[in-house]
Amino acid sequence: MQASQPTVSGLPRPWSWPAALPLVALAGGALWAGAPLPDPADCAARLEAAVEAISTHPRVKDVPRAKLKATTEFTTGNMLFVLLHETAHGLISDLGLPVLGREEDAADAFATVTMLEMKTEFTHRTLVNAVKSWMISDRRSREYGENVIYYDAHGLDLQRAYNIICLMVGSDPDQFEDLANETNLPQDRRETCAGDYSNASWSWDKALQPHLRTPEQERTKYQILYGKPEGSLDIFERAFRATGIMERVAGRLADLYAWRKPFSIEARTCGDPGATWDVTEHKVILCYELADDFVQQYKLHGEEPLAKLSPPSGSRSGAPMGFR
Repeated sequence: MQASQPTVSGLPRPWSWPAALPLVALAGGALWAGAPLPDPADCAARLEAAVEAISTHPRVKDVPRAKLKATTEFTTGNMLFVLLHETAHGLISDLGLPVLGREEDAADAFATVTMLEMKTEFTHRTLVNAVKSWMISDRRSREYGENVIYYDAHGLDLQRAYNIICLMVGSDPDQFEDLANETNLPQDRRETCAGDYSNASWSWDKALQPHLRTPEQERTKYQILYGKPEGSLDIFERAFRATGIMERVAGRLADLYAWRKPFSIEARTCGDPGATWDVTEHKVILCYELADDFVQQYKLHGEEPLAKLSPPSGSRSGAPMGFR
């Protein structure tokens, strides 16, 4: 993370998804198992609903429909990744889950593995867009001459991008071989990605299993809140309401887990791009400004292929993969 860039709760900047998806659950080794797989037609319909909801807004009156749809998918999808990331912080906090390593890495893994378990083209595209957003963020930082902060709680933008790529490749090396090739993921790293995916999926499954809600347990109460957007940020409130992104995620969280206390998800004007799990309020906060930041990212490099945004393959001095 670079010093002057917006922070996502501790998590710095960008993420991705294509119009609210019913999440798929945790049981028997699958994070979000037990619920039906997302219906692709429903996902497409919700994306179209969001495009239709914002199509008359003054900000986009001259934007071609195809570009508006692509930007909406990139932006809303990244906000879903952010929401799942912050949800992970909420689960860790509320349920008292153990975390080995950095919590920010664990939260990224939760968001990635959750969407991989959905096994749809939509969620796969969402993760590719999440990768792209981190790569754009890195490119933007370098173009602006911003300093790299090595001591931040989060990994560097490109590291976060490649962690997502590695989990995808580890989950299905054949399906995501083209992604690995396009992003110059070395063969020796690909060979370790299956272990990364297995560890991430198994660990979250193991941590959450004891907290699955039983039929006799009361469903956790929650609130969905839409704060007043300032100025042209109202376009994002329209999109969020049309997709039902916050309602879908909150409903699945309440169905699946025996939370210790009620929780909330709120979209609001924050003054800066960001998102956070607020421990005091027991609430995920999503900032309209963060959605706007994703739009600006897409304008900069969103239509460029990953091959153009990815750094060239390189090598390390000393042991190829460091100490083992």
